[in-house]
Amino acid sequence: MAKRMSFADKAKKEKQVVNCPVCSSAITPTLVFKAYRSQTSGNWKFRRVHLGVCKCNQKEVYG
Repeated sequence: MAKRMSFADKAKKEKQVVNCPVCSSAITPTLVFKAYRSQTSGNWKFRRVHLGVCKCNQKEVYG
């Protein structure tokens, strides 16, 4: 049987950080909901989009 991972082991584990090649800041994965109108029924629908946000595209995503 495999050894169970304790909380201390999880806290020690290093996180992988991806840096932006343009501004060299850390990229934060973000879930954004975009609203759009359906062409067939005309109702509002929402689309989930996963984006990587850094300093160079922060205003375009949030603003």
